[in-house]
Amino acid sequence: MRATDDRYRGEQARFELAMRMIKHEARTGTIRFWTGVNDDRIRKLYSTYFKFGEIPVRRRRGRSPTRIGPLVRTPTRALESGLFANLLLANGLFSVDAPPGPSLKGNIDLGHRFCECFETYDMLVPRGVLSFEWGWNLLMSIRRGDELGIARCEDCSVCYVFDLLSLPRSACPACRVVEDRAEVALSNALAQA
Repeated sequence: MRATDDRYRGEQARFELAMRMIKHEARTGTIRFWTGVNDDRIRKLYSTYFKFGEIPVRRRRGRSPTRIGPLVRTPTRALESGLFANLLLANGLFSVDAPPGPSLKGNIDLGHRFCECFETYDMLVPRGVLSFEWGWNLLMSIRRGDELGIARCEDCSVCYVFDLLSLPRSACPACRVVEDRAEVALSNALAQA
C-alpha cells in the first residue's frame, strides 16, 4: 500500500490538521471537534512528536474557555478580538449575512483556515493576548450570536467585537484608546506647567 493512494488522503488530512493544532497548543476536545481523531490517538501524536522535541509544546488540560468577558474586557483586548474576528470572517468561518455560517465539525479545510487565521493574528500581534483556544472561543461565541457581536465604528471605521448583553453598548475601543492617551498627555502637560 502506498500513502499516496486516494483512500488514505482523508486520513492524512486529519493527521496533518491534528499535528498543526497540537503545535498551537489546542486542547484535545478542540482537535477532536475539527478532525474526528479520537482522544487516545491525539495523546499518542503529542507524546510521539511533541513531548520531547527541541521546543516542547505545552499540553493544555481541561475544557476550552467559554467566557466572553476576557475577550472584550479592555480596549486592547476588544481590538485584538476584532482583528481575529475579521480574519475569521475573511476566511469564511462565519457569515454576517446568513449566520452562523458553514458547518465546522469535521471540516478539515475550515480547520486549516482557522489555523491560518491564528498564525496570521500571531504575526500581526506579536504579544497578543489571544491563545488558540481563546480564538476558538471567540469563533464559537460569534457563531452562536447570543453574546458577542461585531460592529464598525462610524468615526474611525475600525471593526471591533462587543458584548451584546452589556448596557450601554461599549464604544469603539480604538477611539477610547486615543481619548485615553489624549487625557494622559493633557494631565501630564498640566502637571508640568
